[in-house]
Amino acid sequence: MSLATGLQALSVAGALMLVSLSGQAQEPNQQIMPNMHTQLANFGGAMHATAKVCGDYSDNQLAEQKEKQRALSIQSGMKAAAFDEAFDAGEKKATAKWAAIPASEHQAKCDEFKQEMEALGRQFTQ
Repeated sequence: MSLATGLQALSVAGALMLVSLSGQAQEPNQQIMPNMHTQLANFGGAMHATAKVCGDYSDNQLAEQKEKQRALSIQSGMKAAAFDEAFDAGEKKATAKWAAIPASEHQAKCDEFKQEMEALGRQFTQ
């Protein structure tokens, strides 16, 4: 399974989680939803930055994945501006972490990350 496939599996898992919890977003006493939306958007931004470094997605594919996640988040009750802020924060933080890793180590880190994502993806697709 490639990083792209792993990211797609995680996107699907996140989407399913958002859809299954969308009913809860309608309940005013539920405090978990805004935090969950923020964490998922933040994670999406981090994955976006990692995919850029590891080179498994084109810019168009990354933009498409981001827009899909954004649309699902908004559909599930998240404000567009909140999604953009959380996604951008996750991307910025991950970009800074990648910048701190010597370029000579990027491929090894990408390979390690891909293995972790493959294992995680298998958990969601079993």
